[in-house]
Amino acid sequence: MKTKVLASCSLAVALASASFGQIAIDGVLDAAYGNPKVAQSVPTQFGNAPGGLNGWADGSELDGAWIKVDADAGFLYLFFSGNLQSNFNKLEVFIDTVPGEGQNILRDNNPEVDFAALDRLGEDTANGILGLKFDEGFAPDFFLTTTIGDTSGEGTACTQFANIAQLLTLGAGVGAYIGNGLFADPIAGSNLLDDQVYGCQLSINNSNAGGVGGLGDEGASEDGCGVTTGIEMKIPLVLTGWDGTAPIKVCAFVNGQGHDYASNQFLSPLPAATGNLGGDGLGGYIGGSRAALRIDLATIAGDQFFSSDGPDACQGGGGGGCAGDLDASGTVDAGDIGSLLLLFGSSDAAGDLDASGTVDAGDIGSLLLLFGDCD
Repeated sequence: MKTKVLASCSLAVALASASFGQIAIDGVLDAAYGNPKVAQSVPTQFGNAPGGLNGWADGSELDGAWIKVDADAGFLYLFFSGNLQSNFNKLEVFIDTVPGEGQNILRDNNPEVDFAALDRLGEDTANGILGLKFDEGFAPDFFLTTTIGDTSGEGTACTQFANIAQLLTLGAGVGAYIGNGLFADPIAGSNLLDDQVYGCQLSINNSNAGGVGGLGDEGASEDGCGVTTGIEMKIPLVLTGWDGTAPIKVCAFVNGQGHDYASNQFLSPLPAATGNLGGDGLGGYIGGSRAALRIDLATIAGDQFFSSDGPDACQGGGGGGCAGDLDASGTVDAGDIGSLLLLFGSSDAAGDLDASGTVDAGDIGSLLLLFGDCD
């Protein structure tokens, strides 16, 4: 991947003029995404978020992830259901698009973005300290970090911010701040970060009150399936260096305000009941401007990434081949609406697709988003 790819703004903006009409970047899941590629199985230790407000959340959780590669229009769509706490905690997204290239261990000479984010995530060669190390088989070529918070201090200016950077095999490359998206109404409104230089779009809807609960809370849910609001992004594929054929792999996790204290909310998930990784992988804080995140994901059971060609998650939700397939027909269709109506008012987990605790009108909306073949 060449530095000039990210710097070629005119090409990215030209791609941004194309549209994938089935997907609107608004933080609400669209049917065009299909089924999730991964679902959360670890209750959050970064605060549960029961508030239900579009722009404001009191905790962070990553309930599931969807990926859509629109090669014809030239865009990568990512949807992370859940919440991102409105205190400037970070969602870190690493994308592996080029086989044999990228950084399995984050280097110490990456672009400067978001107040030394990659410095704090990368190695400290001067002191012989490795930075963030990913699982075997994952070497990201592209980085996006986004955050949300109230810039007014009065709860009236909730705003999303984002930065992007290349992760070239030998480091260097280009990074950029790509703008902000303000909530006109932090309670019920929506936001859009619409980058006119590189062609990226992001949005967030923090209204989820279902999904996984808080780690250690009595009866906390360990199932992220059924959540249909969260953090959404549209990225021109040209920025990522994608070769046009390789599966696209993604590792995403919630990090602290200074990019230096990792939560336990990773996708793909950490092992069951894992607490926050912190800076040292054990929940401890290191801090500092270099290698503040000394975590080796290769030493943790399972893969903490998912792939565009991987199997669908949430299989069997409702007894069928996928979430919403209540009549086990292999397709989410009109028959499942009838099945859902029979469950109305109950707390049946099969029909409670939005994890609200009750089968109600919200679950009809969730079912419509899932319409189509389970495959």
